[in-house]
Amino acid sequence: MASHQYYQSNRLLQDRANQELDNKLIRNINIMNEARRQTPTELESLAKSLKFNHNFYTRSYPDISNLNKASAKEHFLKAGIQENRFCSPYHFFKEKKPEYAGSISIRKFRKHNKVPRHVSPLNICQLILNHLSHGIPSSEDAEFFQSPTKRSSIGKHGQIHRWAAQFNSPTTKVLEIGSRCVSSQAHWRRFFPDVQYTGIDIIDGENVDLVADAHKLSEYFERESFDLVLSFAVFEHLAMPWIVAEEISKVLKVGGHVAIETHFSYSEHELPWHFFQFNSTALESMFNEALGFEVIDSGLDSPIVGRFADDAAPHLRGKLVSDLYCHSSIIAQKNVSNKCKIFSWRDALPTVIKNTMYPQNTGFSRNWKTPNESND
Repeated sequence: MASHQYYQSNRLLQDRANQELDNKLIRNINIMNEARRQTPTELESLAKSLKFNHNFYTRSYPDISNLNKASAKEHFLKAGIQENRFCSPYHFFKEKKPEYAGSISIRKFRKHNKVPRHVSPLNICQLILNHLSHGIPSSEDAEFFQSPTKRSSIGKHGQIHRWAAQFNSPTTKVLEIGSRCVSSQAHWRRFFPDVQYTGIDIIDGENVDLVADAHKLSEYFERESFDLVLSFAVFEHLAMPWIVAEEISKVLKVGGHVAIETHFSYSEHELPWHFFQFNSTALESMFNEALGFEVIDSGLDSPIVGRFADDAAPHLRGKLVSDLYCHSSIIAQKNVSNKCKIFSWRDALPTVIKNTMYPQNTGFSRNWKTPNESND
């Protein structure tokens, strides 16, 4: 009976959401039809009722950024409405969240949240809407992160550059795995202007020097030939990332470094080639002692506040999820040559799990003890 009521409730919520969407579409159609029928004076009145803002309109849409106030208003009334463009914060929230229309200050939000000037007014409105709909980040978020999670320091997301700058030398050979311009534009090639840079990717494109499979690095490059191997937002897309770790160890010089950043808690993307999520322990298990690596820094970063959604099982719905982090990273140095060594993952297992044991008290425990530690 409870299950039936739950699904009935879900259906009612979905019907309500569909009705709200239909109402929004009807409102937009009515505004467009009204604009077509109105005289110039009436159009001016419509623009006024939506609180037309020249700065908002031209800064939000690059294709009309050069229009003066009169031309921008004319564009909005003749084309913008039909293209579902917004002419002001009031107009945006009138359509998206009417109860906040007229009470939102972009200027105050930008100042309080230190939003860069290049972010458009429309994008700021979307940020505000996200905060209103999904919660506003605050110091209270710390309540979600009480466990002793290992956090990255040197390799912290967006802050690895201070450490990486030491490698910018004409004698340094750098390999980037997954170099194709997707979300960033040749970031590491530009960051290292003086090094001997090689960018590889499984697909050809901008910033790709060689189309190559990372699972076969040693077939493309000489053994122990690179000083630094980088890979960001790639390891989650590798079918067998442990093999890639082994291949990196083959092409990395003794004394060379590897820096990897991937995801621990993040949405599926680039399907069907999204295979894994990693915590820092997983990365350490791949770049292990048996492969010749010593970990310099590893951990999780970019904390996320989460809860189970309405569509979850009834006993989970609304329950908070703690200790979520978007990014996982590792920086390691290769200290032992493996040119003549036959590596086996089975033989490496003892070095991966040494001095640790699965928690005995509960499967959700994050406070493990080594076999030599007392339970007292």
